[in-house]
Amino acid sequence: MDRLGIFHVVATKVDGKPAQALWKLLRDDAFASLRDDFTARVAECSLSLSQGKLIRELGQPQSQRELARRLHYDPSNIAALADSLEERGLIQRRVDASDRRLRLLALTPEGERLRASLEELLAQPPHFLDRLTLAEQKQLLQLLAKVFETERLRPR
Repeated sequence: MDRLGIFHVVATKVDGKPAQALWKLLRDDAFASLRDDFTARVAECSLSLSQGKLIRELGQPQSQRELARRLHYDPSNIAALADSLEERGLIQRRVDASDRRLRLLALTPEGERLRASLEELLAQPPHFLDRLTLAEQKQLLQLLAKVFETERLRPR
């Protein structure tokens, strides 16, 4: 927005309905950019994409079944990820005090430090947002908040 309050829109070809063009942009470009940015940041912590997702979910100990459900992974994939992270000393398997048949995955102190470092890296906005002015960033934030407001309220 310039000082007269006029927004200057970058020319984007919109064939058909704007919602379809917006969805294609989000699906094909935005999601890919976000995934690539996340992958690069977890790699800075010497983690794969899947390992980074698992470490982030372990704010508190959880069962492998619950992690598989939350991450939309097969339970066998969680077991393999847990094995690799356990070998690195980042997580440990614990018996669930409320049901001794269950094993929980929990971060070790080293894993907690790594998770904190990862969260610090992920808290920094990606560089592609620098293409927007401060006013454009605020406008985009307001629009996305409006779009996703009901999604945030829905239980996971």
